[in-house]
Amino acid sequence: MSSLPLTFFLPDPQQVAQFQDADPDRDWALFNTGVHVWVGQTCLRLKRAGHPVQLAATAPRAGIVVAHADHVPLLLRQRRWLSPLTIVAARADRPRQPYADVEVVQNAASATASNAFHVQHWPQPGLVARDPGRGDAVRTVAFKGTVGEMTPEFATPEWADGLRAQGIEWQCDAVAWGGNGAAYQTSWNDYGAIDVIVAMRRDLSHLHEKKPASKLINAWLAGVPAILGPEQAYRELRRSELDYIEVASAGEAAAALARLASNPALYRAMAENGRRRGEEVRADACTAAWAHLLFETIPARYPPSLARLGWRSLRCRASAWRSQAAAR
Repeated sequence: MSSLPLTFFLPDPQQVAQFQDADPDRDWALFNTGVHVWVGQTCLRLKRAGHPVQLAATAPRAGIVVAHADHVPLLLRQRRWLSPLTIVAARADRPRQPYADVEVVQNAASATASNAFHVQHWPQPGLVARDPGRGDAVRTVAFKGTVGEMTPEFATPEWADGLRAQGIEWQCDAVAWGGNGAAYQTSWNDYGAIDVIVAMRRDLSHLHEKKPASKLINAWLAGVPAILGPEQAYRELRRSELDYIEVASAGEAAAALARLASNPALYRAMAENGRRRGEEVRADACTAAWAHLLFETIPARYPPSLARLGWRSLRCRASAWRSQAAAR
């Protein structure tokens, strides 16, 4: 295992202080944006597993540093000229980050370059699984996510009324996206009284190759069948028809719900299959994958280099100077 210093970069001293003593499962509400999940949670999970990592608001003097793709330019501008670093960018759903040495991407299809590595996305921290006492009945169906990512049909009275006519309650646990720095009041961790998860994006013209399989992973771990739109990350994980039901319209989603509601054996089989598949994507499995990448793969292939990083720092600072001059 590498002895290089490993730092997670979060350029907000208040957030760094907030995360220092946080527990991802106890303080799950802190981890509902890409920056906090990819940087804050990853650091804390590794630290709790005994790995030598630190979270900092300033660029380290040496070693490997992990940052969200949005923060790589700031990291390079802060970097001291003689500080040898290997920069690992969590790309999230951003474009390729050209200033990083290594990128971590959210699904296998995005790992198109030799320096891009897919690590399975973290499951929802603090997840509360479905109450097994609810049996096989489909009584409550939910969407969990942001309003802008949900097909508008799920927000119509007709959708909720149609489910109510079948004896099914519709719960829309959604918020408007306000950026990575916003605070969100949600129940994204709580599946205790949820029987089925439904999620379909408003844009079905492509497979959303940059997005993770979070909704499927969380449904598996919660023991809840999932009805999902067509997406690359879901398809990469699919091994059988019991993993999830794919739909491409609200009508197809309603038909899938009716099928689950009328077939308790199918419901039970999907829930049990999901619990088995969930063993592959638990937080400890993600922790092990991150540790292997950061302490073994990257140090061996991408050791810190002043020469390599110096040009990137110079280009990044020049770009910032040009932007500031143009704004005057």
